[in-house]
Amino acid sequence: MSSCPVSPFFDDCRYDTPNDSVIISVLKTGSVRTAYQLAIITISHQYGTRGEALASTLAQQLGFSLVTPAKVDEIIRDRYQLEYSLSGEIGQIPSEHRTSKVFANLISAILTDMAVLQDLVVLECGGQFIFRAFPNALHVRVVAARDIRAHNLMQDLGISFEQALKDMEEHSRRTERFLHSTFRRPSETPERYDLVINTGGFEVSQAVELAMFAAKEKKLADFGMVSNETTERVRMRNQIRLVRSLTKLAIERNQSLMQFAHPSEMVFARLLDFYGIRWQYEPRTFPLSYDENGNITEAFSPDFYLPDSDLYVELTTMKQSLVTKKNRKVRRLLELHPEIKIRLLYQKDFEDLLFKYTTKSTRG
Repeated sequence: MSSCPVSPFFDDCRYDTPNDSVIISVLKTGSVRTAYQLAIITISHQYGTRGEALASTLAQQLGFSLVTPAKVDEIIRDRYQLEYSLSGEIGQIPSEHRTSKVFANLISAILTDMAVLQDLVVLECGGQFIFRAFPNALHVRVVAARDIRAHNLMQDLGISFEQALKDMEEHSRRTERFLHSTFRRPSETPERYDLVINTGGFEVSQAVELAMFAAKEKKLADFGMVSNETTERVRMRNQIRLVRSLTKLAIERNQSLMQFAHPSEMVFARLLDFYGIRWQYEPRTFPLSYDENGNITEAFSPDFYLPDSDLYVELTTMKQSLVTKKNRKVRRLLELHPEIKIRLLYQKDFEDLLFKYTTKSTRG
């Protein structure tokens, strides 16, 4: 049995490995406001279309914060102590499936946290996938003919036509590899975007005007005010997904970190720690049946006990055989001890339970 003392900012908890502190730091968040104005414009562009200038000018004119791959790289490196990169060489982008899933969750959590606190123009970074279901987001794709893009690079970088073509090919390969390995999707699908601008026929200033007009017509500000509850649920959902991925990755790399029967229990414990919910791990074993000699033939040890709520929690997966077996044990436990409060919890239910108890704590 083990537990961690309540400490909302983890200043009082001690962890055995650097991996623990890195994963816990994922959950650090800023101040909470009553409502948030969310307006998000994502810019995806072909190399040489001057999409960077469009995004920078658009953010400046609208007063939005500009998020670039380099900015996300900095956050990943400084906050999470990881060496993954959106803007670096191809070899720096994770390709292994589990690692790339962690990378996608990292980017999603970073951008979502930023989006609930400020209006954003997101240049690349997979923003068109992360915010695809957000009604307050405008997705822009910037394209141009191959020769026009090459001549733009020749003019902007002072390079030859041949070098420009080579750079375009390398950048396209790196971008597509990033999107495929991280989000499992290509960026070329036009129906993914609200607006596609061909800068072969427009100056950057004109392209900016088109994007601003589209943002106005889509009425982003009308969608932008959301409740504190909605915002916190979005952030919590991202943090749970991110902590789950980072925990599994840490366990894979260092099996000594595993002090629980299943990785999901370790994830749940970390989340309870952050939200200041006291817990005990398998503190009590309940006999469920005996043989004719009075020997215990079946027993049940619920995974967690939350003393402040006098609640036992048993985690389970979607595997039906396990669900059936655990449901039977829970029913038998309640038959023998009707005074016991216990909840069978799927991983997908983490959010609801945590939100319920953190809301109760805040109101209390």
